[in-house]
Amino acid sequence: MVNSKKNKKAKNNPSRQKKEKFVKRRSSANSSLRKLQAEFISSTSHQFFTPLSTIQSSVELLEYYIKNENYARQQEIINKIKRSIVNLTNTLEGITNLYKYNSLKQKLNLKNIAIRKFVNDLLEEVVVNIGDSILIIVNIEPDLNTIYCDEFILKQILLNLINNAVKFSPEGGQIRFDIKKRKNRIEFSVKDEGIGIAKSDLKKLFNPFFRGKNAATIPGAGLGLAIVKNLSQLLKAKIQCISNLKEGTEFKILLPN
Repeated sequence: MVNSKKNKKAKNNPSRQKKEKFVKRRSSANSSLRKLQAEFISSTSHQFFTPLSTIQSSVELLEYYIKNENYARQQEIINKIKRSIVNLTNTLEGITNLYKYNSLKQKLNLKNIAIRKFVNDLLEEVVVNIGDSILIIVNIEPDLNTIYCDEFILKQILLNLINNAVKFSPEGGQIRFDIKKRKNRIEFSVKDEGIGIAKSDLKKLFNPFFRGKNAATIPGAGLGLAIVKNLSQLLKAKIQCISNLKEGTEFKILLPN
């Protein structure tokens, strides 16, 4: 009888009900956060373990070939170690950027950007790395001259998307980079002719360290799109991904105008 009265009091007490709901939500959020942290640590450990394991086994092989004076094999092993170090460095840089960009939430530097100069500077950085192996076709809407945005953050978003498109494109392939007005937004589109993304992978695409099943043999840490998502949120921009296996991928960034 006493418990029944207490339950009735709780039901009739909006303040207490609100407090209980808040405690449940916080408990659920903490549980989700712990799960996310555990997954992140597990993924991070794997990303470090793989290249470190390769370096360790390569050093052991190198010692063997030095003793046997097999100079050709020594060079092969040294190159393998160098590639592993590059992968390790890229992973560390990706993790650093992922957290560094999260700290920029209150430090946006919004200003008018001359769009054509911005695109020229952006592509200069990309072309240095790809040479003539990939053709990038740029199309900017004629009457679009300036945009109001944080130049550094927008550049990081587009660099990640274009470099991603290059990575997954075949030799001699084309990438379309279009910029146009869409009502109250500016649309940036990066479209490649690469390997595409399976529909089952699309939901996990922006998770840190996630890599599609068909991307296992292509170098990368799986952090680029996670960075794109975080930075897009800072600019309150929407991301869209349209893709089919073996038919290429298109990413769209819809920036408030």
